[in-house]
Amino acid sequence: MVITLYDPFQHPSTEVQLFLSLYQANLTNVRLVEDKLAPLQLSLGRLCLLYALQRIGRPALPSELGDDLAVTRSNISGLLRGLEREGLIRREIDKNDRRRIWVHLTPAGMETLEKAWPIYEETIAERFQSLRSDERDVLLSILRKLSERQ
Repeated sequence: MVITLYDPFQHPSTEVQLFLSLYQANLTNVRLVEDKLAPLQLSLGRLCLLYALQRIGRPALPSELGDDLAVTRSNISGLLRGLEREGLIRREIDKNDRRRIWVHLTPAGMETLEKAWPIYEETIAERFQSLRSDERDVLLSILRKLSERQ
C-alpha cells in the first residue's frame, strides 16, 4: 500500500495564494521605500516613529508609540536607540516619576522627517501608478475589510 502525503505547497488554496501575494507585495513595497530612505539613514519603522511623534504633537511615552505603531516594546526600544544615536529624538526621564521616559522629536528629527516624507509619498505613489483609479478604490475597500477584526 502506497500512502501519498498531502503537499499544501503543490496546490495552495486561493486564500493561501492571496495571503502570500499580499505578504510579497508588502515586502516589495517596504524594501523599495527603505532603499529610497537609506541615504537619510532611515528605515520605514524609524520614519513611522518620527511621524507618530510629529502627529502626536508632544513628547510621548515609548509605550504610547508602540501602541500607535502596533510594535513590541523591544522593537520600539531598538528604533528609539537608533534615532537617538542619530540625534533625531531625545529621551528624558520624567522628573515626577523616574520610571517614565518621555520621547521628544528634535529639530534634526523634524528636519529629517520633512525631507523623508515626500520621498515616502512619491515612492508609494509610483507603486500604485499602474492601477487605474477604480482599481485602487476597490483594492482599498478590500484591504480595509481584511483589516477589520473578526
